Amino acid sequence: MPEAAKKGSLNPDDTRLQGPQTFLQTIKDIIPVLVGGCDSILSNATVMAELKEYNPELLLAETLSPCAQVMASKLDVPFVNFWLFGPVEPFATSIWRGSNRNAFAPNPIAYFPQKDTGIATQYMSFVQRLYNSATYLRFHWEDYINIRPITQAAFKRFGVDPDAPRERRRMVMTLNIGDPAIEWLRPLPPDLKMIGPILPEPARPLPADLEEFMEGSGNNGVLLVAMGTVATLGLKERQAMAAAFGQLPARVLWRLSKSEVPDQNAITALNLGNNTKVVTWLPQNDVLGHPRTRAFLSHCGVNGLYEAAYHGVPIAALPFFADQPENADKAVGRGFAVRVHHEDIGTERFPEALKRVLTEPSFKEASKRVSQKLRARPRTPTQEAADWVEHVLATGGEAYLRTPEQDLPFIVKHSMDVWAAYMGVVVVAVFAAFLLSRLALNKFGSALVKCTAIANEGVLLTNGHHKAA
Repeated sequence: MPEAAKKGSLNPDDTRLQGPQTFLQTIKDIIPVLVGGCDSILSNATVMAELKEYNPELLLAETLSPCAQVMASKLDVPFVNFWLFGPVEPFATSIWRGSNRNAFAPNPIAYFPQKDTGIATQYMSFVQRLYNSATYLRFHWEDYINIRPITQAAFKRFGVDPDAPRERRRMVMTLNIGDPAIEWLRPLPPDLKMIGPILPEPARPLPADLEEFMEGSGNNGVLLVAMGTVATLGLKERQAMAAAFGQLPARVLWRLSKSEVPDQNAITALNLGNNTKVVTWLPQNDVLGHPRTRAFLSHCGVNGLYEAAYHGVPIAALPFFADQPENADKAVGRGFAVRVHHEDIGTERFPEALKRVLTEPSFKEASKRVSQKLRARPRTPTQEAADWVEHVLATGGEAYLRTPEQDLPFIVKHSMDVWAAYMGVVVVAVFAAFLLSRLALNKFGSALVKCTAIANEGVLLTNGHHKAA
């Protein structure tokens, strides 16, 4: 990430990422950007005065940034956490207090794949569970060393103690845009509502040039390629991908950013096949909903993931960073995606993976099943979000849905003190049994010695009588 971003720049061009990046590095890079935005608001006396004059009853915010907690504290209002990504653990809920990640959802590591494991099933083998547990411990350790200090420093800077009893009850609910049709399943607390994806919707007509390209594909259809707005591809990667696209039977509609293809010369340098069209903008939801779209080569951001799933389009997943690898794992686990790795680009594995997702019926069948589940929600995600926000307002922002574990120390929450007491009782009982056994053996031994001595004395007396006779 560019140096300007690390200093808190809000310019989108300063936050672009080239190539894949580790999750913890992403968080370390992005928190200063978010804190910089918070500082801009809080330091603007006019804006803060207007906000207080508005007299808000509730704040709707996203807790990846400390600003949600800080703003709610400064305005003295409760807030609803609007969670803009799927539940990724162990990131969603940190075991460390004051770390600003407070989903407080159970994280059953026996069947819930952890971040960066690459596990695409909830039915794990023994080896996978070992790896899953080790990843859980490693992540929390690195979190404590690298991430929590940054967040704690931000709270201290703004004069807010997130661990104070009043502050812990400001977040009254979390609205998550995930859906059980895709997300890994687990028990959820009453204050975490999975409302479903906000952005997917029925497709609208495409602009004339795109419609002509789509319809001209015939029965072979179109592969949509889009990598979001943050991650970018290097020139050699783009050229290798273009060569692979030229081998496909389908047409390819490829969205690249203006930084990647600033002019026609940059597009020409890609050496595109006759089946490929490059654009710098397209209505992604509407293209995915077009009947000629056969598959989607995507970085697997949460919006693209759910738009493809909503429209029943299989995915070739090429994740870069953050939650994208886990989104890819979930899509693979649900059967409607194939995983593509960056090192596959430029090899035969890359076009072969694309051909699989374009032609194998199992991917399309699985994507249709997921689509049916997403579309069968009794209320739309927007309606459900509005329902819960209105409910919070109607109940005065009371955090009555919070489970007690959110206020319990780590040792108490996991009953470690209870188990320690049980272990203590067992140890005392075993030790007492040992002492009693040893005492019994000693007494038995003493009695045995005494009996032996008496018996020996009797033998001696008998022998003496025989000799006298």
